Amino acid sequence: MLRILSDLHFHDASSRLRRLDDLEPLLAGVDTLWLNGDTCDNQSGLSAAAVAEMLAFFRSRVPAVRFITGNHDPDISQDHWLETAEARLCAVHGDVFFDDLVPWGRQRELINARRQAARLLHPELDDRGLAGRIALHRLACTGLASEHNLESRHPAHRLRRLVAALFPPSQFLTMLRVWRTLPGLVAFHAPEWFPAAQVVVTGHVHFPRVWRRGALTVVNTGAFAGPLGAYAVDLTGDVVNVRRVRERAGQWFPGRVVATIPLVATGSR
Repeated sequence: MLRILSDLHFHDASSRLRRLDDLEPLLAGVDTLWLNGDTCDNQSGLSAAAVAEMLAFFRSRVPAVRFITGNHDPDISQDHWLETAEARLCAVHGDVFFDDLVPWGRQRELINARRQAARLLHPELDDRGLAGRIALHRLACTGLASEHNLESRHPAHRLRRLVAALFPPSQFLTMLRVWRTLPGLVAFHAPEWFPAAQVVVTGHVHFPRVWRRGALTVVNTGAFAGPLGAYAVDLTGDVVNVRRVRERAGQWFPGRVVATIPLVATGSR
């Protein structure tokens, strides 16, 4: 079985994942694991040894593990998206669908400036294509310092982060707009970027949801940070199951199935 998770945000104080060992029930019986971006937060100044320890944890629990890059871990691997089942199931972190990466973020202008600088330095990268656009996004985020101390759990610091997330109110309104527009953006780009896709799995926006747009299903797996929770996406044979991820006694478990999507045989659509 393949399982896809995203947005663990390990080492970020806002994440509800405190110890990697707490994921053991969620990894049991998994043959292949895709971690679809923002597995950790490199901007928090993680040492190379800490990142290596985290990678080793997953590789010691699951026979095959792939780490897809996200905007918070842009250099964690060379995998920027993955496909399987004759490319009928695809996973990409999700920031690639937004011209300005993090439309709701307070660092948006800084990120956009870094992205524009990357375009000038790398004119060979085509911003209209998947590979070129995601390369520009990763260049813009590599080495970007966080505006907060991500690992601080001090109550005053966490309150400041909450206030920064909610004010000005336009940030929250932009977040609502992003949740509403994401599935349409995926459906718009999928024919060119993922032409064989029947299911596209994203993370990034921390909103666990399943949308159907014609023959395409778009899944956002939510996050281990924030109040809305997370989904796991499982592929067994030609069937995709989307499950709620549950926390119990400090550990994480696969919960109830919220959607089942049979993949149609290639050529029969």
